[in-house]
Amino acid sequence: MKYRILTLFLLLSFIFYGQDQKKLDSLNQLVQQSKIDENWNALSEIYYSQAKSFYETEDYALALPLLLKIDSLSTTFGIKNSTSVLSILKRAEISKLTFTKESSQVSYSLGKQALKQAEEINSQEIIHSIYVKLADYCQLTKRYDEAKLYVDKGLKYYIDKNNGDEDKISRLYLIESAYYLEQNNPEKGEESRYKAVLYLEGKGNDLAMAKAKYYYGHYLRYDKKEYKKALIFLEDSKKLFQKTNNIEGDVFHRCLRDLAICYDALGNYKNSSNYYKDAYKLKIELNKKANRTVSRNLETQYETEKKKREIELLKSKNEIVEQQKKNQRNILLSAVGFTSITGLFLFFMFRNRQKTNTKLKELDDFKSKLFANISHEFRTPLTLISGPIDKRLHTLDLSEEDKNDFEMIQRNSNRLLNLVDQLLDLSKLESGHLKLKVAEGNLSVLLKSMASAFQHKALQKQIDYSINIEEIDKVWFDKDVIEKTVINLLSNAFKYTPEKGNIKYFAAVIGNKLELYVENDSNVLTKEQINNIFNRFYQADENTEGVGIGLSLVKEIVNLSYGSITVDNTSANTIVFKVYLPILKSQFKPEDLTETSIEIPVIEQKEFIVEKEKEQQPAIDENLPILLVVDDSEDIRAFIKSAFKNNYQVVEASDGEIGVEKAIALVPDIIVSDVMMPKLNGFQLSETLKKDERTCHIPIILLTAKTEDADRFIGLETGADDYITKPFKIKALETRVKNLISSRLKLRERYSQELILKPTDITISNFDAQFLEKVNTVIDKNIAEPSFSAEDFSKAVGMSRMQLHRKLKALTGLSATEFVRSQRLKLAADLLKKSDANVSEIGYAVGFNDHSYFAKCFKEMYGCSPSEFISKL
Repeated sequence: MKYRILTLFLLLSFIFYGQDQKKLDSLNQLVQQSKIDENWNALSEIYYSQAKSFYETEDYALALPLLLKIDSLSTTFGIKNSTSVLSILKRAEISKLTFTKESSQVSYSLGKQALKQAEEINSQEIIHSIYVKLADYCQLTKRYDEAKLYVDKGLKYYIDKNNGDEDKISRLYLIESAYYLEQNNPEKGEESRYKAVLYLEGKGNDLAMAKAKYYYGHYLRYDKKEYKKALIFLEDSKKLFQKTNNIEGDVFHRCLRDLAICYDALGNYKNSSNYYKDAYKLKIELNKKANRTVSRNLETQYETEKKKREIELLKSKNEIVEQQKKNQRNILLSAVGFTSITGLFLFFMFRNRQKTNTKLKELDDFKSKLFANISHEFRTPLTLISGPIDKRLHTLDLSEEDKNDFEMIQRNSNRLLNLVDQLLDLSKLESGHLKLKVAEGNLSVLLKSMASAFQHKALQKQIDYSINIEEIDKVWFDKDVIEKTVINLLSNAFKYTPEKGNIKYFAAVIGNKLELYVENDSNVLTKEQINNIFNRFYQADENTEGVGIGLSLVKEIVNLSYGSITVDNTSANTIVFKVYLPILKSQFKPEDLTETSIEIPVIEQKEFIVEKEKEQQPAIDENLPILLVVDDSEDIRAFIKSAFKNNYQVVEASDGEIGVEKAIALVPDIIVSDVMMPKLNGFQLSETLKKDERTCHIPIILLTAKTEDADRFIGLETGADDYITKPFKIKALETRVKNLISSRLKLRERYSQELILKPTDITISNFDAQFLEKVNTVIDKNIAEPSFSAEDFSKAVGMSRMQLHRKLKALTGLSATEFVRSQRLKLAADLLKKSDANVSEIGYAVGFNDHSYFAKCFKEMYGCSPSEFISKL
């Protein structure tokens, strides 16, 4: 008895007060005691309480192992009680979260298992609760008749009970509506949805009513196009959501979106725009929830570190006080040692002050480092670092593909490291800790090695990159200063130089000083821009990448090196930076010098040669799906291509305009596109392709590093199928591409099974429906013509033969020729069932002028000859 009371107390403590460490320790002790006592029922209840707590906070990865332990205990020891049944239901709900065909089937199987156990323990409340769940699972797995049985049982029980089960009753009415709509009975479907609204009248359950009115309003808007009537219910739903302060969920977001669509259809564009904006803002907030958790963790970490240092400071101050008391006692004990004791006291006080200052400095350094690390944009570099590393973690041998990946990692990690180094260098400059390390060496080799690092970028942008570096040996310089100066100036030049532009890099010794000269094509700078260009975080063009500290760093380290830097426009409409640095030993202070000479490996001249890339027209492999990657970053395209090239035919496009051209010409199976691109951005590309009959069926995934509301609102209604925010994991992209391809294949299977295509019976876009209607018309008109070829078919539809082939392949899995033959054979089979004509006559009627060829094709499709087919009827 005592043990049961302790168990109950600890479980209630766990549920109502959370999972702090002491209570977790107590629960662990209770788990161990239950195992020792072999009290498996108590152990199951403990596991279920923990799992339920994790489930309610959406920590499903932590809840699922506990639920599986309960299942193992139930199976091993024959435990059948409410805990074991509810545990199975929780697993079913977790499985349903992904809403895939496979996961819905798992939920259905688990629901049936839970129902069997609930019937064995004869718990009517649990049995009918399972009826509601099973009705939902049956709907997801297309078992509409079975779902209706559970709906009827559940409604009778809960309506008769009349005890606060409005949520379940409302849900059952909604599932009943889905059943009637599937049975092509829209009147009954509408009636069921309205029943939910009527039932909830006067019940006081505002949240359930808000959902019921939304679903009824959505039906009126989406299925019946009765926008005015839909507005009444949608507006009521919105007000009820606001009244219950439940305005952060997905249903409320969909309610706002439906309101926007209704107002748009009725011509009230002002209200439509406002609701679109509200819906978009709410969508952003839902996406930011996870990010807020990360931010809170970061703030907590900072506050923890801050408190630790405050404690250390307080401890230091206490040490000072204690030392003062000790010195005072010593003064009272001996007048003879007064002078020495006073000196000792002053020494300790000075030392402790130094300690306090050190702690304060550490706190300041920590804060500066923390906010420097989180205040700048590292999305794209992090994508190109984390992606290849994750992909290559378990690879032992370095193949050519691995080499390309690691080279990509190196380039982008260097870029990220350069940003961090700049922040640290600026911090050192401000604190006076950055010192020169001047040594003797061959400066021209260093300058040439840095010049070669930009050859890849020159090749990418087809820039005429000329290098003129004199031989400069046995001079004195700081290697770090030279590297930072040259790399930042060349990076700036390549950033602002347009494609097929010019960059000149010149270095020579003039008057006992090094002159570095970087000139590039660019827009002419105004006087204000020239005056501010070396200011920290200043950027002349807000649309370019960068954090605005590179030129500021160059200015400060050049000044530290006793040099100077200037910038100006030229008469040839170019921008030129000139840097002058000392190179003689006598021009530096003694403390700037180091005895170690600078050694730089000699590089071959061929590293400076830039060869133009030749774009090759991709050869299409019909056995692989075509993936079109549209991104202005060559590294991003190469990274995605390396991940998909074994299972997809990958085609690349360097900007949105080329992407649209290739999409129309090739009709790929899926498109992955960046958002920020020249000429056409990702939103414009998506909108263009989704409005084109030839490409409207293609799934589009947009990659974006932009998170501002204004930027993302533009693409809300462009028709993109998915969004992925940088930095992204390649596995996540692979999974989403696979899922979108799979969904299209399922749609293709549905089309291919239809005897006669009926686009109005299948959920597709308006453009696909129009296309299929056109195809039906062309086939009906020409199916009896033996000479009707794929070429004639494409002309009649208004597409090229390749476009028609790719479009039909995507929708039905058949080429144009195979599709025409398939439709002829389907019509022939239908005529064999219904007509009294002989086989030859039917063959001629559907366009086959060769009887043996007709019989052969028919047997290939149906597994028997036409005569055998008739005999089986």
